[in-house]
Amino acid sequence: MKTSKKGKTSSVKSDTSVNEMEDVLDEYEQSAKYYDVWYEDFNEDIDFYHTLAKRTGGPILELMCGTGRVMIPLADLGFEITGVDRSPAMLDVLSAKLDLIGGPVEKNIDVIQSDIRTFKTKKRFRFAFIPFNSLLHLLSHQEMEEALKNIHSHLVPGGLLSLSVFNPRLDRPENLVRHRGTKITSKGEVISKFEAQAFNSATQSTTIHYFYDISRQDKDIRRVTTSLTLHIMFFQEAVDLLDRCGFEVIETYGDYAFSPYKKSSELMAFVARKI
Repeated sequence: MKTSKKGKTSSVKSDTSVNEMEDVLDEYEQSAKYYDVWYEDFNEDIDFYHTLAKRTGGPILELMCGTGRVMIPLADLGFEITGVDRSPAMLDVLSAKLDLIGGPVEKNIDVIQSDIRTFKTKKRFRFAFIPFNSLLHLLSHQEMEEALKNIHSHLVPGGLLSLSVFNPRLDRPENLVRHRGTKITSKGEVISKFEAQAFNSATQSTTIHYFYDISRQDKDIRRVTTSLTLHIMFFQEAVDLLDRCGFEVIETYGDYAFSPYKKSSELMAFVARKI
């Protein structure tokens, strides 16, 4: 748990006691080190959320904000935004980035270290979003309902919620190791990323194993492995889930360019209104 730092933002509040946090394994500790390496150039969803933010105005609530990939650009555009994430490792990266940026961007950001199912703040928001498959980290309908009902309670009447998840393709070959690319970091490390995916129909989930091969001229190659399990969400399942939690789906898109959703779309981007 971080302590308060300069300005409004670098204070990362926590809804969880120190003792509780010590008992929680941060499953994102390994991936946090490499998240920005792989996704720093992914920005196609930022205009999407910016458009929705302009429609509603602030303040904005981002759930599972991670390292601030979306949050920081929105704050830079002048929006007041609160981020919630339970991972100390991800928030450490975010905090370091904010310390470097400082200024108006930092002042526009507030961060709460907490589970999205249980976080509390007195603020009320006009727009909330859960980006980039993040809701799928909650593996049961009960967990998802707890999260969405908690988000619902933090929105003003008529406030908007957007969430995006992948459109399931169950015909993909399992346990096939795929090379996802090679990048060079600012420290001169050459990192090659590989992944393998498996499906579990009984639990309606998929587990993805990641392998990072890291090399430098002055060091031997080493491999870091990590994995994550995601719920597999189908279209009607998502609509019904949102309905049970007090939301009406008003728009669904198949990509971040606001193209209509089709069964063949790779993405399901929902926009729902609090009712």
